[in-house]
Amino acid sequence: MANGSVVFVGIAPHPPIMVPEVGGVLAAEVRGSIDAMRELTERVVSSGAQTVVIVSPHAPLDARSFVAYGDPHVHGDFANFRAPQVTVEAPLDAELLMTIKEQASLDGYSVTPLRESKLDHGTAVPLYFLLRHGWDGRVVALGYSFLPDKDHIRFGGCIRRACESIGKPVAFIASGDLSHRLKPDAPAGYNPDAALFDKEVVEAIQARVPNNIISIDPFLRRMAGECGYRSMLTALGVSDGASSGCEVLHYEAPFGVGYLVAQISRTDG
Repeated sequence: MANGSVVFVGIAPHPPIMVPEVGGVLAAEVRGSIDAMRELTERVVSSGAQTVVIVSPHAPLDARSFVAYGDPHVHGDFANFRAPQVTVEAPLDAELLMTIKEQASLDGYSVTPLRESKLDHGTAVPLYFLLRHGWDGRVVALGYSFLPDKDHIRFGGCIRRACESIGKPVAFIASGDLSHRLKPDAPAGYNPDAALFDKEVVEAIQARVPNNIISIDPFLRRMAGECGYRSMLTALGVSDGASSGCEVLHYEAPFGVGYLVAQISRTDG
């Protein structure tokens, strides 16, 4: 395992219904995703990662800046989903966050501290499964911006360079769901062509050409009503073209929203 490098890059869904204390009996409908998150965590652990960086589409967004949770311990709960007793907490990797800010600044980007201290559910759900399936380390929790797609890829490169410079192994998780319009009762309505977006993402990873995700038609993305695309673009920048470890661990859409658990790259210790 290389010191000071990105040793794992993955994609995780974030429906709160996956959390058993939130979903109750409905959590059984996403059992495949729950099991896949256990597998993803095992791979993060075996990679030797000491820190996990998570980027979420549901952190408070800034038009021109990326954002970061800055409390010494990042923390959240599921009170907004009728489960306030379910909490997540992990120490912040302040050194890595500062280094990400420095590398981003070199490329003309800023990383703004969030006033909101409680994690959004796009961060809290993946962290819930990481913590409960055996990962124990530090966290950097980020959110993206309204900057163009290419800037999210470049920002991923800033994260990669920061990881390479600090002398410890890091995992990166892109939090995001795929299309929200896969069934007539889906939360964002139904579009019969929305499944094409999910198909292109899944096939790009299965074929080990994840950079094909970059060229997905913007109209198709908007039609699908996705919330994970820019997270994935950031992940592609972090992985810097590495694709030999690409693997779809699980994909399903029982409620009309596409849930993907996938590995983009991995280096075992």
